[in-house]
This record gives sequence, C-alpha cells and structure tokens, in this order.
Amino acid sequence: METIELSGRTGQEVYEELKHRLESMGYLPDEYLLLDDVWEDGKMVPKDADVFCTTDYGASEGIYLDVYLKWYGEDGKPVIKSFATGKTLGESGSDMDRMFLISSAITKAFHGEHGAYARFQRLEDGTEADGAVLHLSPKEKRVLMDALVEQRMRQEAQMTNTEQLLRRMAGSITAYMDEVGARPLRMSTADRAVLAVRDGELYAFSSLALQVTEPEERCSLLVESAGRPGAVGRRMAKLMMLGTKSPYPENVWLAACKRAVDTGDLQRVQMMLDRTMDKVDAPSPSLPGEVLRYAYLQKPAMGSDLIRWAPQDQIAAAPIGLLYDAAKACDLRTLTNLVRKGLQPDGSAAPALHHLIARSREWMAVELLRAGLQVRGDDYEALDTCLRGHAPEAAASLLERGMNLDGYLTWSTERVEPLDNQAREILKELKARQSQAHSVQQQGSGPVLGGLSL
Repeated sequence: METIELSGRTGQEVYEELKHRLESMGYLPDEYLLLDDVWEDGKMVPKDADVFCTTDYGASEGIYLDVYLKWYGEDGKPVIKSFATGKTLGESGSDMDRMFLISSAITKAFHGEHGAYARFQRLEDGTEADGAVLHLSPKEKRVLMDALVEQRMRQEAQMTNTEQLLRRMAGSITAYMDEVGARPLRMSTADRAVLAVRDGELYAFSSLALQVTEPEERCSLLVESAGRPGAVGRRMAKLMMLGTKSPYPENVWLAACKRAVDTGDLQRVQMMLDRTMDKVDAPSPSLPGEVLRYAYLQKPAMGSDLIRWAPQDQIAAAPIGLLYDAAKACDLRTLTNLVRKGLQPDGSAAPALHHLIARSREWMAVELLRAGLQVRGDDYEALDTCLRGHAPEAAASLLERGMNLDGYLTWSTERVEPLDNQAREILKELKARQSQAHSVQQQGSGPVLGGLSL
C-alpha cells in the first residue's frame, strides 16, 4: 500500500486520507480522531514536514493518541504543531496496546514498511470487555485469512469486518488475492474493482475497471473511487470519468462529487465540476451549484475557492441557499463573488441582509449592496429588516438604490408588530433626509440618487 504524502497538500486532505486508511483497517480510535483546528480552512502542510505520534493515558479518562507534525523553520529551529488527536474510552492494558498499534499504523502510513502493513490482530470473544492482542505467525495468518475469505463470500453482513482483518494481515485484499490465486476470484469483477479502490491498488483497479460494463456497477464504482482520499483516489476517479463514453445519471454524479468534496481534494472536485456537462446525462443547470453549496457547507475554504473560480453560468444557476449560507457565515468575499457572478434573490433580499445585520455586520450589508445585490423598489421587507435590525446605513443604502419610502410607510401600516423606539427614530431621520433632498432638488440642484442626500 502506498505511503501518504505530506508536502504540497492541505492538512485537511492529508487527514481525510489518513482517516480513510485507518478506517479501512478497523484502526480508528473508538471515541474519535479529530483534526486540529489550525489545519482547517485549507492550510498547507509545510515543506519537508514529518509525522510522529505519542500515546498515553488521559488526565481524567481514556487513552489519547496525539499526532504531531515537525519541520524546521527559516531559522533552522524545529517547529512542532499538533495535527490530530485520537481517543479511546477504554483504559485496560489491551486498550493501551491497541492505541500503540494504531500509532504504529499511522507511522507506517507515512513512512512505509518492508513487511505486512500491520502484523497484529485483536480478537474478542464477545463476553468480556477486554480483548487480547496477538502476534500471529505466517502459518497462523494463512489459516485465518483462508477462513476470512470463505466467510466473506458466504456472509455479506460480516464483509466490512472481514475486509479490515484481511488488510491488517496481508496489507490489502488485492495482495491476498494475488498471493492465493483462484479461490477469491469467484468474486465478481465489480466487487474486485471496489476492493482495489479501498485497498488503493491503482494497477489492479485500472485493469478491472475496464472490464466492468454494467451501468449500475460503473455508477457504484465511480462513487467509490471519487470518495477514496489521496492521489491514488484522484487517479482512480479520473479513470472512471475518462474511461467511459456513456454519461452518468445526475444523482450518481452529484453523489460522486459530494464524496470527492469529503476527501478534501480541491483538485479532484474542480476536475469533476469541469466535466459535469460532458459526463452527465441531461444535467440540470443547477447541478454544479449544488456541488458548490455542499462544498461550502462541508469545507468552507474549499467552497470559497471553487466559487471564486467557477464560471458565471454555474454561479447564476446555483441554489439561492448558497447566498444565504455565505451570509450566515458573514463571508463578504464569497458574497461579493456570488452576486457579481449573477446569484441574486428570487424575491426579497431581506434574508441575505438579515443574516448580516443580526450578527452586527451592517457594514457588510452596505458593501454587499454596493457590490450589486439586487433589491426591488418595492422590496419593503428588506427595508423593514434594516429598520428592525437598527441598521441606518443599510436602510439609507436601500433608499439610494431607489427604495420607495412612501410605499414602505403604507405597507408598514398593515404590520401587526410595530417598530420599536430606536427603529422609529431611524425612520424619522430617513424621512427628514428625504424631505431635505426633495427641497434641494426643487431649488435646482439637480436630481439626487434615490431621492436621498446624505
């Protein structure tokens, strides 16, 4: 199995590949494995960084496994930063042994090894809380692997656990199949291709994928390959996109794109977005926008970059919820990119303004209006949002852009909930400014934008 590369990748992408590797072997800590906050939002791993782990009992409960990155700064001094933390609630001796095995698996994932990927197996009899960690001889491993393969073919419900055990002892199921020959070949070609994806065996996958011709199986294989983290997964996904002339159904492509987002691989998601119109059967215009929204919600830094690079037609057809999501996050840069590329409210602009004003970001609301957020002259809900949010500058900006204040006054009389004192003071000031502007205009000073002089 290939080692995980560090340099030139984001911390999120490295973490997703490591998590996938451990999960496929049953080596995820049973409580959690969390990425440190400092590596979120697309932060790159420094050049020539290395990995090391520490394992110890927690101060109050459980056992902790800390993963660190180490590199040398410009001054030549070592820099050590926390990368991820894993935890198990168990505190027995076998729990500690298992956490050290996970630490070993992490080290080998980045540094490689000369033998099997993991040479230990944890067995539980199902009746005791504690397990046993055993070192198996090559002969014992063969006996157990033979039994596991037979079980996998007969008991689909146990397939996941069986695959994890085989990977621990043989490195990958693909490697085991190559070693023992005919018997595992009774699996279908599609199943073997899926296993090659999970094992990260690019050469085997390249051969098997060409033999999978059933549309439903190819769809499943696309989703599986799109969701495998790392450079190998990216190449597998590319093979599935380039190796077929038949387009994929829209729902399958959307699922594959979402799986690609989950890997944290920006290049892979961009590649799939670029090929959407060519590889999807009659895609709806909003399909790329659905992917952009999912990316923005799951990986904000990735989503912002994708939005910045996306063409206008993709943004203009995106679901309006993407605009509201950016407003909730008070992400002015993304909001500006969205409105300038054509994503505009279908009805009132009030929801977008409300999220900003409610979070005391009135200045962002003003900047968003200046950037081109479209507001109708009779969008009284937008003006009402500004007044009730005590945002006088945003309200004045709406009037500058043609909001009909007299129309709002008529509309507001039908509101059940009256304005509070502060909102009424803002409205009074706006009316006074408008009256003054009209007076100046009547004296021959020329037209005033929106009927308001500030």
